[in-house]
Amino acid sequence: MPRVSDSRARMVRAAAVLFRQQGYSATGWRQVVAKSKAPWGSQAHHFPGGKEQLATDALALAAAEYENLLRQAMSVHNPADAVRVWAAAGAHQLKRSGWTDGCPVATVALESAGNSPALAAACHAAFSSWHAVLTESLIAAGIDEGAEALALTVLAGIEGGLLLARAAHDETLLCDVGDQLAELIRAKLPQA
Repeated sequence: MPRVSDSRARMVRAAAVLFRQQGYSATGWRQVVAKSKAPWGSQAHHFPGGKEQLATDALALAAAEYENLLRQAMSVHNPADAVRVWAAAGAHQLKRSGWTDGCPVATVALESAGNSPALAAACHAAFSSWHAVLTESLIAAGIDEGAEALALTVLAGIEGGLLLARAAHDETLLCDVGDQLAELIRAKLPQA
């Protein structure tokens, strides 16, 4: 029999997937409990702050996992190549999921952040952490001037590319954005 803390972790992970695919409003407790295979009543025990508490925890989990993937990509590739790989991987995942698995934070940010200060803060924290990773990587690659603004452009480009590709059911849109962002970064890298 699973431990109680395992139920909480499974619920957070299940919520992260459901929020990513269908948004905050469309996700109900029954779906979260069923997907996590947690006993009914777990939601009240583990999340006394309700669905909003579950969502902030799920967003934090998704943000941390995505940050780790981004850090890994940036540690293996130069920033230009990493952005191209990031876009291609996102495009592949989006298409493979039937156009449901976009950014783990954007779906909630677009839908609910305007109505909930807690969700807005969780989304902002996620995007800020990814922006920091990008900025650090650009600086480490020798782009000192304008690294923060360039990182913001990259993040906004990838997020926008995901949204456009998801709406059009066309992964090439995100890949094209990734290629253009990679060229922008490459142009700013110091010449070897």
